[in-house]
Amino acid sequence: MVTDLRGRNISIVVFVTLTIVLASANSVKAQMGDVQDFFSAEYGGVSIRIDASRETVPGGNLTIATMINATADGVRIEYLNVSVYGFINGRQQISLSSITVMAATPLEFNQTSESQSTITVPNDVWGITYGQVLLRYAIKDLPSTERTPGFPLTTVRNVYLENLESQLRSLNQSHNMLSGVFKNMTIEFDKLNQMYAELQGNYSQLQGNVGDLDSTRRVAVILTVTTVFFVATTFYLVMRRPKEYW
Repeated sequence: MVTDLRGRNISIVVFVTLTIVLASANSVKAQMGDVQDFFSAEYGGVSIRIDASRETVPGGNLTIATMINATADGVRIEYLNVSVYGFINGRQQISLSSITVMAATPLEFNQTSESQSTITVPNDVWGITYGQVLLRYAIKDLPSTERTPGFPLTTVRNVYLENLESQLRSLNQSHNMLSGVFKNMTIEFDKLNQMYAELQGNYSQLQGNVGDLDSTRRVAVILTVTTVFFVATTFYLVMRRPKEYW
């Protein structure tokens, strides 16, 4: 029973340890985000590589990881700094951070040193950032070598411009929709105008017909009155004619 209890305790310890390791790995991955290799170079005695976040936003974080490897014996890093620059409104250059990766540190052959830092991007900075390596090292008793390469770094998305473009697209869609509505209204208005013109013509024609009808009625009344008068006159003359005696 004691053996079973020890076995269970060992299993619990292993499970907890694996959980912590996986959580740590996920935390590092989440911190790094979508990373990209922005710079790599090999110099006499050392090789260096810099990875960083592929993109970020104003007010967001930029994670940068620096790795240096000794490719010779007796390498001594006097200093290794990485400077990161951004641009206010995409124009005016400012320093975002100066990272000290290592100083006065010896490296054995094939030894790799890694460092990771997180930088907060100001709200008014966007566009492509810029990185610069400041490296000074020596190999055994040889004179020191200095390297200062520069390279483009993480892109800070211009969310303000993106929002304006999104609003412009929405306005264009609304404009196109309203244009379609107005076009349909214009077509319907033209149809109504055509119908009105036809009705107006029919009305004018009916007015003419009514006028003709009134004239016909007047002629008929005159003829009737004339006929009645003629009949009455004839009857009167017949009645006034003298009688003949046989």
